[in-house]
Amino acid sequence: MLKRFEVENYRGFSEKLVFDLTARDYGFNQNLICNGLVSKAIIYGKNGIGKSTFGFALFDIITHLTDNLSLHQDNYRNLNNLDKPAMFRYYFKFGTDEIIYEYFKFDYSDLQKEKLTLNGKTLIRFDYFSNNSDERFIDKDLKGSLNIELPDNKLSVLKYIYRNTPTSPTSPVTKLIRFCENMLWYRSLSDGNTYMGFKTGGAMLTEVIREYNKLDEFQCFLKENGLDYQLGFEMENGKYVLYSYYNNGQNKAPFYSVASTGTKALLLYYSWSILAFPKISFLFIDEFDAFLHYESSEKLVKMLNEQTGFQSVLTTHNTYLMQNRLTRPDCCFLMTQNKITNLYDATNREIREAHNLEKMYINGAFTE
Repeated sequence: MLKRFEVENYRGFSEKLVFDLTARDYGFNQNLICNGLVSKAIIYGKNGIGKSTFGFALFDIITHLTDNLSLHQDNYRNLNNLDKPAMFRYYFKFGTDEIIYEYFKFDYSDLQKEKLTLNGKTLIRFDYFSNNSDERFIDKDLKGSLNIELPDNKLSVLKYIYRNTPTSPTSPVTKLIRFCENMLWYRSLSDGNTYMGFKTGGAMLTEVIREYNKLDEFQCFLKENGLDYQLGFEMENGKYVLYSYYNNGQNKAPFYSVASTGTKALLLYYSWSILAFPKISFLFIDEFDAFLHYESSEKLVKMLNEQTGFQSVLTTHNTYLMQNRLTRPDCCFLMTQNKITNLYDATNREIREAHNLEKMYINGAFTE
């Protein structure tokens, strides 16, 4: 699991930004916590504060440790500090093992340094631009007899070792790489759906529902959100098309042509829940309820809270979700310029289960 993340000099983050997922001592909503870490987090922040940028920063690790789809971002380094590389540092906890992986980059695929430690022991300390052997250290037990021959600084030395040496499923390094391979980020905005991680290619959302034989379940899911559709697939020009039927089936229209933006957002969530949720390690949904009614937002949060096996982070403007019956003070984070703070740490007041978090937030109880 991800325990802590730090990023500095990446895009809008000129100073170090710290995201700490250490859980606090609350007795309620224990299902949101796993092994002492926050498993289900929600980030609130004003427009333009950097919630989306934070998601891109958190998922930068997949660009050089996996072959999964990633999204290239312009203005990679902070424009006030172009002489400095961007820094990324991840703290992972797997059982009793703690792995710290950090690296520096000048650009999307322009590595400068990598460092990997396991339980305080350095396994990799690698400077791509140094000829000093001390700055190109790799633990002999990790490297084995492998001769490290990197063509340039585009290929991660950690990835190279992982791909070219025997690996055990129980190895902490294997757990780290597989965690990264199973990270998923997605969002639904007016300019369309986008995703990063988990997969190497795309798939039609409705085709996922057909292939997994989930049409009836999808109709029930929509109905729970106040949408009563009669749906069916028909073959057209060698492809299956999802139709919505009206007037007892006498009239029909392609589902995409009649579905609202909010309905399509529900389709996106449902399709990913089928395709990915049983396999992923970490989920990040950016602006997850941008097109949803607050009741649908609440339903999705409840559904995610029931999911086990992966951590999730949602970004939103919807303070209605800031309720102890849905979350906890240590699972809610406020984002300001170069700072992310959970509600527990954002006030000197003792927060109890009966407190109205949203009302406290609106009345200025939390120092952002």
